[in-house]
Amino acid sequence: MAQVQSVLQYMAILFCLITMLSCSTTTVHVNTTYLNEVESKKIKNELEEKGFNVEFNEYLYPNDVLSTSILYSPFLTESSAVDNVEDTLSELGYDIKNINSLVVSNHWYTKNTMGLYIVPNEVVPNDGKNMKDIANQYKSLNCDTLIELNLKKNGKFLYSKQGEIAIFGKWSLTSYPYILLERSKPYLNVYFEIKKSERTDQLGHIDITELHPINSPIVISQCTLTYGIRI
Repeated sequence: MAQVQSVLQYMAILFCLITMLSCSTTTVHVNTTYLNEVESKKIKNELEEKGFNVEFNEYLYPNDVLSTSILYSPFLTESSAVDNVEDTLSELGYDIKNINSLVVSNHWYTKNTMGLYIVPNEVVPNDGKNMKDIANQYKSLNCDTLIELNLKKNGKFLYSKQGEIAIFGKWSLTSYPYILLERSKPYLNVYFEIKKSERTDQLGHIDITELHPINSPIVISQCTLTYGIRI
């Protein structure tokens, strides 16, 4: 009986230690909006090797974040966590331009967490002028037919009518504000013009992106396609 109690006590102590260690581990929320899959995995692997938990997200960048940044909770258990993340990113070739605590815009970080935002040199976050910002699910507005255009971040698109996929292929940002939908068989070569605007309702401001077809073969509707996000 005594031996059983000793085993149970040992297991209880071990469980407590594991719990304490897991609770004290810093979680790094890596925003992958402007990263490709290879870059994301490399950052994740390096940070996990240093003992961090890593979680990915593609949330809208805070308006204050215009360069590669670390936003961290002021309640970090590991005082060296921020320096370790900065050193790891430096080893990978990323230059951290900005480090802030507590909050930037509406992004808060709780105990033992931090946010990592990678901004490539050629990118201005949320300016709507690169493929990562334009890639969204667009829908027809005030149109007789329900049209949906899913522009994926990997450069592929799905064009649907009445909920059924009609066309798929590749898309690209040729020169802002124009995008091109194309495929070889059956042949497709369609341009859309991007138009941005802002609207206000009782809940606040909405950032609107519209796609207007310039040349429309029979398979493409003349309907304007719209995507909106609250800002």
